Amino acid sequence: MKKSYVYGLLVALLGVAACQSDNSLTPAQDGTKVATSSTSLATEGATATSSGVITGSINTANASSSPMGARAASAALQQEILTYLNAARSKSCLCGSTTYPAVPALALNTKLTTASDKFALDLATYNYFSHTGRDGSQPWDRMTREGYVWRAAGENIAAGYPTARAVVDGWLKSPGHCANIMSANFKEVGVGYAYTTTSTYKHYWVTDFGTQR
Repeated sequence: MKKSYVYGLLVALLGVAACQSDNSLTPAQDGTKVATSSTSLATEGATATSSGVITGSINTANASSSPMGARAASAALQQEILTYLNAARSKSCLCGSTTYPAVPALALNTKLTTASDKFALDLATYNYFSHTGRDGSQPWDRMTREGYVWRAAGENIAAGYPTARAVVDGWLKSPGHCANIMSANFKEVGVGYAYTTTSTYKHYWVTDFGTQR
């Protein structure tokens, strides 16, 4: 059976807690090859660090397509992810040893969604999996690039999960992802998705969380 690989990029001043348990290697329920990663919470003025920076430039083509044919998220799929995220936030969640209380629903933000969708397309098109873009950008850099002036920011990414339900369930079982989903510091979210048959994981998911200044 293939394995699910989970890793986190720790990049900011504030720490995060976990939802459910976090195993570095866990079997995928259906044998599908999947991967997930989350950033820590970034706050305005935080000094972020990165590793494994890949040089190049981010594809900024229309978010509905890419030069190599990757397909992006539909409005219906974005709304489905938002529904699942807000269902999780509507009740308390045990995140590792920490219980997060219910928090207000997230609102879908166009600028965050543009940042998320462009990055998902880049991951799928150029077949890599990292919070660091090929131009060295971090999530908050990509949000700023789209005109989102943030006070708090975070990102979850995943690959290989074939459905919206599966990817949100996967995030909720992993420490950093659940912490981002349940964080009261975030008021808005952007949802990105891309699919291509030529990449390792085929399905690539990005959620960018933020609160504006």
